[in-house]
Amino acid sequence: MSALSSAFRRVWRRIDKFLSVEVNPDPIVLNSFKHQNDIDKWRVFTDATFGGTSQATLQLGDDGKSAVFSGHYSKILQDGSSLVRSGYCGINQVRRRNVNLALHDYLEFRVRGDGHTYIASVRLDQYTGGDEEAWQAPIRTSSNGQWEDVRINFDDFIFTFRGRLVKRTDAYSTMPRHNVMAVGITLSASDDMPPEGDFRLELQHVVAGAYQLSGLEAQRKAFRGMYFFAEGVP
Repeated sequence: MSALSSAFRRVWRRIDKFLSVEVNPDPIVLNSFKHQNDIDKWRVFTDATFGGTSQATLQLGDDGKSAVFSGHYSKILQDGSSLVRSGYCGINQVRRRNVNLALHDYLEFRVRGDGHTYIASVRLDQYTGGDEEAWQAPIRTSSNGQWEDVRINFDDFIFTFRGRLVKRTDAYSTMPRHNVMAVGITLSASDDMPPEGDFRLELQHVVAGAYQLSGLEAQRKAFRGMYFFAEGVP
């Protein structure tokens, strides 16, 4: 009888976890830019580290409510450079604590761009955890001078290693997101862009959001959330 009671309690605990999973979590503001301290948390990098000539800065906007990522990219390689290709500039911020976004569905970037397509990057405390591994997706901007919200579903991110696409397997098919450690943005000059040029991207915030679900879709998401939290599956 005790064995049966113990089994019943285990089943009930799992059911209780299933029923308690919040399938419509509140948005999480991952990044906002209201103070110089918010800017100082980010790292700026370019191909200049490896012999390129691209330059970039990240500064607090004049409105005190946004960051300005700007500079000059160059695809021109210097003599003796070890680079295969150049023309990239980026920013990223490694969080002091990982954030669990397992039940969130997308990232939303509020930006004012210049018509260039940038790359959103998400790093996880997973695999080797190095900065050569990232899940990436495009941030397409307009040049009309207006603020816009660019929403990217997590399912649209692809796994890359050193900027190159990794062939999809069961391990890399969908981005796990229970241990997000860093978010970044990169401008990587494509083949159809001029050899060099200026860029400017204003960024107001980065928010993780979730679609409002009900019925069977909500139940499926609740089960998925219980699976993540109960089993610790990445």
